[in-house]
Amino acid sequence: MRPTPVVPALLVFLLAAAVEVEGQTFTPLEVPELLESVDRAFPLLERARAEGDAAAGAALESRGAFDVRLKADASALNGYYSNDRFETGFDQPVALFGATLFGGYRVGRGDFAPYDEKTLTLSGGEWSAGVALPLLRNRAIDERRAGMRRADLGVEVVSQEVSRLRLQYFREALSAYWDWVAAGQQLDIVAALLDLAEQRDQDLATAVAVGQVAPIERTENQRAILNRRAALRLAQRAVEATAITLSLYYRASDGTPIRPPVERVPVNLPAPTPLGPGDELEALAEALQRRPELHGLQARQAQQQIETALARNSLLPKLELFADVSRDTGDGRPSRAGSDVAGGLSFELPLQRRRASGRQLQALAKLAGLESERRFVTDRIRAEVQDAASALDAVYTTLDLVRQEVVLARDLEGLERDRFALGDSTLFLVNLRELNTADAAVREIKALADYQKARVALDAATGRLGDILPTATP
Repeated sequence: MRPTPVVPALLVFLLAAAVEVEGQTFTPLEVPELLESVDRAFPLLERARAEGDAAAGAALESRGAFDVRLKADASALNGYYSNDRFETGFDQPVALFGATLFGGYRVGRGDFAPYDEKTLTLSGGEWSAGVALPLLRNRAIDERRAGMRRADLGVEVVSQEVSRLRLQYFREALSAYWDWVAAGQQLDIVAALLDLAEQRDQDLATAVAVGQVAPIERTENQRAILNRRAALRLAQRAVEATAITLSLYYRASDGTPIRPPVERVPVNLPAPTPLGPGDELEALAEALQRRPELHGLQARQAQQQIETALARNSLLPKLELFADVSRDTGDGRPSRAGSDVAGGLSFELPLQRRRASGRQLQALAKLAGLESERRFVTDRIRAEVQDAASALDAVYTTLDLVRQEVVLARDLEGLERDRFALGDSTLFLVNLRELNTADAAVREIKALADYQKARVALDAATGRLGDILPTATP
């Protein structure tokens, strides 16, 4: 009597890529499908992208500092002096040199007191236009331009944060995925092991009835059946637990979590490959170039450099040039006819400038802090790449050793079964050999899953993981 070995039986069981259960066909859940679900419907990634929308709104708001502002006034006086007045105007800040353009129209008709006659215009009213131009403070930068640049960089900061979170959630999802895949394939091994003992029990019942095998051998097999049924239930629970964890990332189009059935566990896993001699250095260089944390820090440093420039600007004296031209039209006093041109300079300087000096000290300190943070993030990325490469190398070596163990365990199981058929062994020893083979096969699957998780960690550390799907715009 030679029952079917566990591992070959499992390989036959897993030949098809698609599994049919009660008329329903299940296709394997592959990595791109899972990550597309994360990219599309993972709530925390949606929240991060909402922050991107908020940053875009802030950038639009910052441009409001350059909106044209209109104003108008109208009044009428009826008494000893009776007159009507109307005035409207605009001013337009522009980014070039911090200048402000202004202009307007006014009309004043009637009788005016001598001290108020400047309000009087010709019958057609007065048109005017002018410019105010800073020469020192606010020439290179001012609050309006700084606010716009900060907001634009804020969009970049949020965009890089979304990319960072995308990498993080992809890695978490794939870690849960490979745990689920390992649990599903380990369940098949345990199920095949139980099926082997149950088939053997029927043969033993016949052999005991005709006196070919001692009754104790069937009792031993029945004990093994109970033990393997308990192991099967634990394996089923492991699949359920990993599927529940995976459902946090695998979601329907409406965002509802999906618990994938075990029938969707893929059969064929990517073939493991070792790292080449220069792969770690190449991965490190790629990580320092691609990781969104560093790009986000660069944007934050640029924001702080704007604050530093503003602080230096506030130390400068205020010197502003202004000029305007006005012209009355229509009939009236001859003194109002023609064009008037006016210009001048205004100067202002706080003598102590403690507010400006304090602002500059704060800005420089924050800039130095960001530089320290950048150095640490660089060191952390380097450590992540080195650790991932080390883990990948270790698990690849472990996988090779476990595979050799599987081959030897399978050979020993076959030899022990031959000895039992010749009466030179016991079913207890055959059972132990089968358990050893199954244990080695389970550890091989775990090592394969650990290899895939180590590969995911390395791809996340370099930033390549985000290339599996096109990057969505936050």
